[in-house]
Amino acid sequence: MDGSQPVRITREGDHQVVHLPSGVAVPADAVVRQEGERLIIERAGPRMGSVEKLLAVLATMEPIDERLAPFDDPPPEPLDL
Repeated sequence: MDGSQPVRITREGDHQVVHLPSGVAVPADAVVRQEGERLIIERAGPRMGSVEKLLAVLATMEPIDERLAPFDDPPPEPLDL
């Protein structure tokens, strides 16, 4: 046998609930995907916030060696509130 165990699936409103057998634990951060007739639940990868995602993308980029031309940037006009 491949280690599979039967589960019960019920419906609660618009959601389906998978009832796992005792002794089977899933981490709080899990993902689910469907491959054909198989439903696969597995541990999610490390969670990355937006800062971590940005840093990961920036780490893959090459440096930019061009300079911006100077531009006039006067202070804003005073505003009376």
